[in-house]
Amino acid sequence: MTIVKAKTGLTVPEHAWDSHIHIIESDKFPLSPDRAATREQALVFEGSIGIQHAVIVLPSVYGTNNSVLIDALRSTNGTYRGVCVLDLSAEIDNTTLQTFHDAGVRGIRINYGNEGTDAQITSDTIRAASIARIHNWVLQLWVPIASFKSLHHIIPTLGVRVVADHYAHAMTASRTGNLNNAIDPFSITGFREVVDLMRRNHLFVKISAPYQNSRDEPLYSDLRVIAETLILHGPDMVVFGSDWPHTASKEGNGAGGRLVEQEFRDVDDQAILQQTPVWAGTQAQVRRLFVDNPRRLWGWTDTES
Repeated sequence: MTIVKAKTGLTVPEHAWDSHIHIIESDKFPLSPDRAATREQALVFEGSIGIQHAVIVLPSVYGTNNSVLIDALRSTNGTYRGVCVLDLSAEIDNTTLQTFHDAGVRGIRINYGNEGTDAQITSDTIRAASIARIHNWVLQLWVPIASFKSLHHIIPTLGVRVVADHYAHAMTASRTGNLNNAIDPFSITGFREVVDLMRRNHLFVKISAPYQNSRDEPLYSDLRVIAETLILHGPDMVVFGSDWPHTASKEGNGAGGRLVEQEFRDVDDQAILQQTPVWAGTQAQVRRLFVDNPRRLWGWTDTES
């Protein structure tokens, strides 16, 4: 097994977690014949960076059809967890939820990206949390960071663990054009509320998918101030995620939309993974980021794996 080691000597520890990957299997679950990220490829990728456990998140290209997720989870012998996406406007029967839970689902995702109104997001957050409570699942939020101003007083009342995707969508100056964001992340609307929720142990944040918030390729190094601020104020509330296989999201869509073939992003996973422990700062914090925190988030109780 390859254990990634930063130049500082900090290492990704054994039993590490990758809290955000996708499986796209167009041969079994049609999408586009040339756009695939199979479970076999996922296992090879995770092994190459020293990861033992991963969380498969249903990609947006499948909408609310969780078939690929459930099928992939059943092949991992309980070592992976899953995050589903549900139609929150429909009735969801307990049998379906139990089937998902038995397969390894431990979360439900609200997927707005950088869109959605505060009213829509708040309503879906409350509805999704009511479903998550049934099996003690995680509520995963992919929403604009500004939404956390409205969610700030709601999240502590939900009675579930909550995690924000991709730096909580805190964008740097290379994306926003606002130079203040490169110096003071608290100038980003909603960032102060995110940090407060982390301080009070109400919100986990994924250090993941830097390209969603930065254009500073290839390592998106301008996110360092955001990452270090999140880690400083919420050392027990941050988890690592690769976002493999690095879908291009709406930016990569052609005229035919998201179901038309597109290339995955070209990302240097090894370099980013070597950079992440440096941002964490200490070996103890690296362990929290990759092992201790994701275990608590995803309800993993086996301390020997």
